[in-house]
Amino acid sequence: MKKALVLYGNGTDYTVSCEGKEFIAHLKGKLLHTTKRSHHPVCPGDYVRLEQEGNEFVMAEVLPRLNKISRPANAGIRKEQLIASNIDHLLLVTSVYSPKLNTGFLDRILAFSNMQQIDTKIIVNKIDYGLTDEEIYYIDGYRKIGYDVIETSVQKNVNIDKVNEVTREKISAFVGNSGVGKSSLLNALDPAIIRKVNETSSYSLKGKHTTKQSRLFPLSNGGFLLDTPGIREFGMWNMDFEELKNFFPEIYSLSQNCRYQNCLHINEPGCAVLAAANEGTIPEFRYENYLKIYQTLYDNRNIYFKKDK
Repeated sequence: MKKALVLYGNGTDYTVSCEGKEFIAHLKGKLLHTTKRSHHPVCPGDYVRLEQEGNEFVMAEVLPRLNKISRPANAGIRKEQLIASNIDHLLLVTSVYSPKLNTGFLDRILAFSNMQQIDTKIIVNKIDYGLTDEEIYYIDGYRKIGYDVIETSVQKNVNIDKVNEVTREKISAFVGNSGVGKSSLLNALDPAIIRKVNETSSYSLKGKHTTKQSRLFPLSNGGFLLDTPGIREFGMWNMDFEELKNFFPEIYSLSQNCRYQNCLHINEPGCAVLAAANEGTIPEFRYENYLKIYQTLYDNRNIYFKKDK
């Protein structure tokens, strides 16, 4: 049986990439009926085994996923809608000018990617505008924690080669708020990719780029770009508020020294994380964002179904 990569599709027909060629493969048999837990059993990024039936190819098996992005099919319903899977790199793009660097947004996505075990790199774009002391503090903070931060400028061609190497022969997702320069970065990497994305997208009444469905686009360096319906898909709808502490690396490391094993690092006595935050040994902005995200998860704990333990 052939192994293929799912690029996009819906219902029973999917476009796959196999041995350098793209063609349609159909969803039939057992896979078609495995929708008890998932709205669609196949998504972009899936690796599948193909069987040939006459002149057609049929997906016989979905290989185990390394990670996934999903959302609830509908609030309150025990079924998820898969967005994409097997992402090698999540490239989290921010900027230092219009809009300014937003650590709250970054930390929400970083917690999500840690939960899904997706390697994430932070791209700080538009550095040709110069960095403020506050922005340098943020960047240094992320690097000390262990995150790879790439400072880029499309205008000055700074570190575009590094981004190209990161995406080479990998499945990459570019995530960032509007205006941070994702399109400019992609155009610098592969001028043809913006045309491909726009051809399969539409524009809202406000002129914003909207993607109807997730799909993978081949890059000229042998990699694939994931285009999704929006950054809201990278939410934490299936994260328990009590688990958040596990997805902030510096907090998880310090939590081993807390007095209580189930410490949530809010106001518990003997909390090593709270002590470190007060002493300034962990970035203050990270701890503040942890508290904000924790509160959001706690407030929304009953909106969506709980994932199975």
